[in-house]
Amino acid sequence: MTFREIGRELGISVQRVHKIYKCALKKLSHPRNKDKWRKILETIAEMEKEKAKSDSNTLD
Repeated sequence: MTFREIGRELGISVQRVHKIYKCALKKLSHPRNKDKWRKILETIAEMEKEKAKSDSNTLD
């Protein structure tokens, strides 16, 4: 989805969408969030492994 599409959907300007995006990235990349992101990424990896495992079982 583009910034233009998001802005249209939310009724805000493209510049405002971009500003919100930059602010969110800044907050998410803060060092205090490193452990939270690690846990999230580990959980996602685990979910992908389980999905691949269940997909391979349905093909058998």
